[in-house]
Amino acid sequence: MDKKGIVFTRPRDTVSFFVGVVLAALGLIPLLIKLKVLNWTLPTFMMNLPFSIAIWIIAVAGLYVVIDGFIEPPAHNLHWFLIAAGIVLFVVGLLPLLKQFNVISLNLPFLSNLVVYQTLITVEGILLIVGGLTEH
Repeated sequence: MDKKGIVFTRPRDTVSFFVGVVLAALGLIPLLIKLKVLNWTLPTFMMNLPFSIAIWIIAVAGLYVVIDGFIEPPAHNLHWFLIAAGIVLFVVGLLPLLKQFNVISLNLPFLSNLVVYQTLITVEGILLIVGGLTEH
């Protein structure tokens, strides 16, 4: 059977794709508004996502990207890329959480900018979208 053009071959693909779309929109739309590419008006809570929520989103979504990478067939090109990128994003989200709970004293000043968080959330969304669209 010819498998060209098959999208969403597993339920995981569908879930990963739609979670990725939500994450990409959550990060990209406010980012484009701040950069004055879009001239939309969003509610304040969407434009100024609290850091405490943003770091949880980044950490959990990074872990989800890692899991998505492990589920991807090992022979597939995205397998190791999703795992590596997910680990990096998970650690970037985990470090501020550990500092918030006074487990570590490491301070990363570049993580105090909301644009960085929105960019990372967008990247996680794009990774999940791409992972959801892969053929198996």
